[in-house]
Amino acid sequence: MGAAEHADVPPNPGWIPHLDMQFDNEDAAYAFYTSYAACVGFSVRKSKMWTTSKDVLAARTFVCSKQGFRQKKKGFEPKKPRPATRTGCPACMTIKITPSGRYRVTEFVPDHNHLLANPSTAPLLRSHRAKVKGRIADDSGMPPDSSENHQLKRRKAMQVGDAGAVLEYLQRMQVENPSFFYAVRVDGDDSIANFFWADAKSVMDCQYFGDVVCFDTTYKACDCGRPFALFVGVNNHKQMIIFGAALLYDESVESFQWLFDTFKDAMRGKQPKTVLTDKCMEIFDALVAAWPGTTHRICVWHVYQNAMMHLNQVFEGSKTFAHDFGRCIFDCEEEEEFIYAWRAMMVKYDLSDNEWLAKLYEDRLMWALPYGKQVFCADIKNNLRKENLISLLKKHLSPQQELLPFFEHYDTLLNERRCLELQADVHASQNILKVPPLRMLKQAANVYTPAVFKVFQNEFEMYMDCMVYHRGDVGTVSDYKVIVDENPREHFVRYDSSDSSIFCSCKKFEFAGIQCRHVLKVLDYRNIKELPPRYILKRWRKDAKLRAVTDHHEYASADSSKSLIANRYKYLCCIFSTLAARAAKTVEAFTFIGSQSELLLEQVEHILQKELLRYHN
Repeated sequence: MGAAEHADVPPNPGWIPHLDMQFDNEDAAYAFYTSYAACVGFSVRKSKMWTTSKDVLAARTFVCSKQGFRQKKKGFEPKKPRPATRTGCPACMTIKITPSGRYRVTEFVPDHNHLLANPSTAPLLRSHRAKVKGRIADDSGMPPDSSENHQLKRRKAMQVGDAGAVLEYLQRMQVENPSFFYAVRVDGDDSIANFFWADAKSVMDCQYFGDVVCFDTTYKACDCGRPFALFVGVNNHKQMIIFGAALLYDESVESFQWLFDTFKDAMRGKQPKTVLTDKCMEIFDALVAAWPGTTHRICVWHVYQNAMMHLNQVFEGSKTFAHDFGRCIFDCEEEEEFIYAWRAMMVKYDLSDNEWLAKLYEDRLMWALPYGKQVFCADIKNNLRKENLISLLKKHLSPQQELLPFFEHYDTLLNERRCLELQADVHASQNILKVPPLRMLKQAANVYTPAVFKVFQNEFEMYMDCMVYHRGDVGTVSDYKVIVDENPREHFVRYDSSDSSIFCSCKKFEFAGIQCRHVLKVLDYRNIKELPPRYILKRWRKDAKLRAVTDHHEYASADSSKSLIANRYKYLCCIFSTLAARAAKTVEAFTFIGSQSELLLEQVEHILQKELLRYHN
């Protein structure tokens, strides 16, 4: 009997598959064919599939559950033979990937060679049972936060043994270092949902460089197997640093809010000025509640990673698409340039009908560089392009492997990065850069780390190719137009002599914290040979980490409440834990700290005695 001839098949052709229909992905095609099967009266099974050399689904066939015939096992005779359920039914639908990354129906066979079920009983068929279960839950009046619905929010089920492995690692780390911080979230049915951890060095790093934080959840795009996320930033050597790590088995709004609240608590109340994340409504809502006042941007590196997943066929089918797409999201800093490059890319690769790219373009205000130049991001996008820390750990997060060995690789990665940071610290403090005898370059070389000085020096050298035109004065404010040689784009600089403030329309300083060539040209035009101190950010200096306790005015109050004493204690634990970790690396450093600790303790006791006498008098 043909499916199209069934009396109960809806007349609406939208319910019936046809050639050249397109779907965003395999799941959408399967859902459509399953809905069609429920109307007709048969069950669906996934059959043959073909993949590309990079394991991307190239084609898939969905068949009637009665397709084919059951094969008999040689030498095996069951005591109670099961009745035959397969009849070699030819009904099927095949989809194949298109150059745009969508899937097109290339074959549709509606005819069956068996009786079809009455559509009213179709929900009892195997491929439709999950939908029935979902409807029963919806009709039961269960609240949205019920444990069953809560489970549906989870991205991944926890592997057997994972919880014990994580707790073993966290507890061991805290025994080795009492300043090690960790937290565990338990959901409504008393199941462990999420973990977060950070050691003392990470907490101190966040105090110095936590103005910009990237919440790295590329485990979604990388298909890591386990939901491992990182809070990362950039230090004064322009190196990636880790502020904290998490395992997120629950991705609800409440779960993310718990994570951001916990991060802030671990970092002694420090909240970033800017946070970069993947596009995710649950994350958006959680950040609004947990970190009010923090500027939120979609991370362009996440955009690129997601594009590789959604547009994999386009990336594979063209040698130039990766370059053109990368230029749009990483290099176009002016709005006109961005829009022109985007439209040219859409035409060149025939992507005007791609829904994912269309939605991405709609959200451009949240991620594209021309619309976020006023937001300080410490130029972290360049670091993320060079290295993805989660990808370095991906193979150790496979569900086929035990989780405990992963932490050894994580600690190794953490220690390797800190070793590179220590080497950069030594290099910055001991090596004197050879620079031309120009006051501003010498000033920059003395205060900036070598990595940051290199960026500044490039801007300094480029200002030589700039031409400046004085446009007029209003009081103490002077306006200038600056043009880079052979580049028609104009930039406008405003200088106020009353407070030495200066602003450029390119907003490089606002975005990266390093002055641009246009500003340097105007300063030179006005015969100003050194950068005003306000434009040398502490976070980029060699002495960025040499910060006195008195800098933390929130702990300097004379108040002796228990909460303030506890906060001072936590802060000092971080300082001395970091000091101990450094000093333990060599015998000489260890001996020095040991000898100084007695003297330090005597001085502290002397201060406390003076306070006690003054109190009694």
